[in-house]
Amino acid sequence: MPTPAAQDPITLRPERLVAGGDALARLDDGRVAFVTGALPDEEVEVVVDVDRSDFVRAALTEVVDPSPDRVVPTCPFRRDGCGGCGWMHLAPHAQLDAKIEIVTESLRRIGRFDASEVARLVRSGGAVDPYGYRTSIRLVGTPGRGVGYREERSDRVVPIDHCQIAHENLSRIIREVEVAPGVELSLRTSVATDAVTARWTRPEDRRRRGERRRTNVAAGESVKGLPGDVHIGDRAFLVERVSGVDLRVSAPSFFQSGVDAAEMLVDAVERAAPELVGAGHAVDAYAGVGLFAATAMRHARHVTVVESSRSSCFDAKENLRHRSGSGDRSVAIARTDVARWEPDSANGAVDVVVADPGRPGLAKPGTGAIERTAAPVVVLVSCDPVSLARDARLLTEIGYGVDDVEVLDIFPQTPHVECVTRFTRRGD
Repeated sequence: MPTPAAQDPITLRPERLVAGGDALARLDDGRVAFVTGALPDEEVEVVVDVDRSDFVRAALTEVVDPSPDRVVPTCPFRRDGCGGCGWMHLAPHAQLDAKIEIVTESLRRIGRFDASEVARLVRSGGAVDPYGYRTSIRLVGTPGRGVGYREERSDRVVPIDHCQIAHENLSRIIREVEVAPGVELSLRTSVATDAVTARWTRPEDRRRRGERRRTNVAAGESVKGLPGDVHIGDRAFLVERVSGVDLRVSAPSFFQSGVDAAEMLVDAVERAAPELVGAGHAVDAYAGVGLFAATAMRHARHVTVVESSRSSCFDAKENLRHRSGSGDRSVAIARTDVARWEPDSANGAVDVVVADPGRPGLAKPGTGAIERTAAPVVVLVSCDPVSLARDARLLTEIGYGVDDVEVLDIFPQTPHVECVTRFTRRGD
């Protein structure tokens, strides 16, 4: 097939879904085509919108022969182009299987693990409910002072008046709130208490190099219609309950997509590291508000929390206050980048590290920090299959072996995937 010219429709049959959510197909000239909105084994017509020497990106124009797993998105805003739920055209029962396949392929192709070994290691860990699961959302103001989400791979905002994956406490606010154009409004609610926090960023508050600075501007300037009991600004916080533990979560602090997701991750970490029950020293790296330190590590004699965010460290200190001064349960909180952190030998040898880095993963700096702990057990919580594959290879290069990879779907209707992987140090 000759190189497709822009706007010339071509017919493809994708092979599989890949990290990021696109379907992968091949042109007759051998190049890979990434098709947004297509599913494996469908016959689709597409238009190429990015043409490179080694790959193309294409937009779906027609599904000629649909997959049995294809469904019509239930959300009208997704049908209008909203980028929040990029997999709503894939039946919910098929989404976790697709994510397992993506993780398997990533470990094989990027991590360079043997296919038979990967098949033995990777398993399903379950999924949260596909609707109403998000307790944190970020909206964007529209020209009419409504709210919306950005279109997929675009800055265009698709107006909405409800969201099927948002918790009902947030959906009520979506219907009433007025937001100035371009303002980003972050909302979070607690399932335990129904409290809601809100904070926002105006376009003019953005610093150079694209960094956004959250500001506590007057509500009348940028946001109107928030209920009177909503807690506003960077000092706002709520209390969420996970695994029977109450956790303070400040508005600027990172937390999981919802409480069900947090519960599922805690359970998976506890399964991955039963050694935590009798651990003398456990490390919660990239700890956020101390989710794992306060739950999965509750029986460890000493816990070290490593986190760079000021607000998250403050929350973690509150969430682990019961350990301070305790004779048999102590805690140390290190506010620093994991890459620069040095274990304190005064707290004893590290028995288990649980690391939950952002989308880039551990990379070499984070892997170096884990190597300095010499921990016999490492549990890696990954939110990207590509970074998981890279990190798994890096960890094997410093003497760890992969024991188990549990794939969780805590972001249904989207291609985002979470994995909990157990590593153990192999003998010299």
